[in-house]
Amino acid sequence: MANSITQPVFDLHAHPSLKVYLFKKKLYKDYPAGGAWNPLTLRVNLPKMKDGGVQTVVCSHYILEKEMIDDCWFIKSGLSVGGLFVGRWKKMLKSKRYKVTKKMINLFNEAVEKAQQKGWMVTIAHTKTELETALASDNIVFLHAVEGAHTLEGKIENLEKLFNKGVCMLTPAHVYENRATQCVGGIPPDFQSFGCFQNQEIQEGGLFPFGIEVINKMIDLGMIIDMTHCTPAARTEIFNLNNNQRPLIMSHVGVNNMNSHPMNPTDPEIRKIADSGGVVGIIFYTYWLKSPNPPKDGLDLISNTADHIKNMVNIAGIDHVAIGTDFDGFTDPPDDINDPAMFPDLQSELKNSGFTDPEIEKIFKTNALRVLMDGWDRV
Repeated sequence: MANSITQPVFDLHAHPSLKVYLFKKKLYKDYPAGGAWNPLTLRVNLPKMKDGGVQTVVCSHYILEKEMIDDCWFIKSGLSVGGLFVGRWKKMLKSKRYKVTKKMINLFNEAVEKAQQKGWMVTIAHTKTELETALASDNIVFLHAVEGAHTLEGKIENLEKLFNKGVCMLTPAHVYENRATQCVGGIPPDFQSFGCFQNQEIQEGGLFPFGIEVINKMIDLGMIIDMTHCTPAARTEIFNLNNNQRPLIMSHVGVNNMNSHPMNPTDPEIRKIADSGGVVGIIFYTYWLKSPNPPKDGLDLISNTADHIKNMVNIAGIDHVAIGTDFDGFTDPPDDINDPAMFPDLQSELKNSGFTDPEIEKIFKTNALRVLMDGWDRV
């Protein structure tokens, strides 16, 4: 790594707990990212976070939807014959969603404790006060989040329980419809092979009654609403229900003006996010930044997307751009920034594109931190 980091990084969306849960990865070990798609590695590990200056990560706990079993023959057959899909895999896919979410959170807590025992200055912040204290002590900090309202199992009390466990953020939608909302999917065409994932689709409906209840409860509690994977119709409903009471985010997306997939927010939607005090987190996945035929490298795409948002939200300038890598979410990140240790290269790319140090600091950290402090009410 030729460059050195000068700006600490706040990643709004990554999935290290998925790899800890499924593959028993250790946060304190330095796993190689590899040059090709590698779903078995742990990219968000502490050595690479330290090398890349990553100070804070919102760890999004994701439990595979049960629809995935029926939508992919080799997952279903694997459950039947054993092999890879045993133990925690089987529990994830066959147990109650909320129960498995709690187990994943607890296992991630244990993984952080083991890293502390190895001498790492790392912690989990369950409140805003804990977050401020940890950052002031130069700790690496993880925050709990949940992706997909399917984990709530249609029970609003489960949302409050998650909030009380320190979950700061919920993404109501994911790649299959759930009791809260329809969705725009999230599995690129190159993953829809061998007859798998043919039933995940781009939907056009909005929130269901339970989804409206979830959004209103999140506003009341002070839990951050992440509109990623929501349909444009659902996003419109969320904007109206929120009415600028809380900062809204889309934690890991591109922008529609550069890639017209409905997962990506339009110019007016980004302005509405800015009006709420929220942020758009740029994903490290070239398919969502540029398609068709996305390139393997993505440093320049990430920089261009940040610049696009900067110019578009001219009311408030640079204050509504953030980073949401989606590392470890079974995604295929760009070859030229495929793990946290490579953030110095993105810093250089942004500087070469004309971004100033104060602007890079906002993109890398302070915009996301502001949203946490303004939108999360667990003190």
